[in-house]
Amino acid sequence: MEKRSKNVLILVAIIMASVITVSGALYTSNIENNPFGWNYQELTLFSHSQSNFTFSYSGDERDDGGVFAKMINSINNNYPNLLFNINGGDLESDSSQLHSFDYQYISPGSTAHFDKPVLFVIGNHELIGDPTESLYQSIFGSPTYYNFTENNSYFIVIDNANGSLNETQLEWLNSQLNQSQKYKYRFVFMHIPLYTPSGEVEHSMNTTGPGGADALKTLFDANNVTMIFASHIHNYYNGTWGKTPYIISGGAGAPPENNNPPNHHYIIVNVADNQITYSKINY
Repeated sequence: MEKRSKNVLILVAIIMASVITVSGALYTSNIENNPFGWNYQELTLFSHSQSNFTFSYSGDERDDGGVFAKMINSINNNYPNLLFNINGGDLESDSSQLHSFDYQYISPGSTAHFDKPVLFVIGNHELIGDPTESLYQSIFGSPTYYNFTENNSYFIVIDNANGSLNETQLEWLNSQLNQSQKYKYRFVFMHIPLYTPSGEVEHSMNTTGPGGADALKTLFDANNVTMIFASHIHNYYNGTWGKTPYIISGGAGAPPENNNPPNHHYIIVNVADNQITYSKINY
């Protein structure tokens, strides 16, 4: 009996160690070994049942010179109840640097790491050296577009890193927007803006074609999208495309565009049953 009890205790210890290892793997540098990818694993780390919650949005931290670490610490210190973060893309200058990204900003052993789950949108710099997106997919998951819900809100992340959506993704997007009508709020995330704000350098999607900006604007208007989030331009803009509001936030640390002064910032979004607030936080 004593020997059996001892064996049971050993078995329990082994199981507990395995659970700890699996949980800890979500925050190690071996995220590319996860068959489901980083984004899909991060989605398991929060409840998806809160009707009142806060999330952050930021993008474009490539060549940041340490500025992005300041942003992470600012979010962690000032928003301890944050549910998750969404990153709008251009993590690094090219795909060859993607393997080191989690060493710098995600692993708990680094100087700055997200305290809460962080989800990623693919940017055009992730395609440099990896035009098929195979490396990005091996790390962050496939496909590169995905959706999730949080109680009364529907989140749609699309891949427009090459300037437009292909037929497969466009069909998926139509289906997602249709499903999202059951929810109170609909948020869409992309790297490249539909259109370039007035006075800026030309950084927008292809205009024409079934997966171009004009078609997407019509689609988003018809489905009452609550807010479009984009990055790509290293500055801050907000306005409307058609009747759909947008926020462009590319201030996570990348060099300023077009000789503009630095505009380092992130967006805090508070979602409640009766209203949504969007705050630009400088750091």
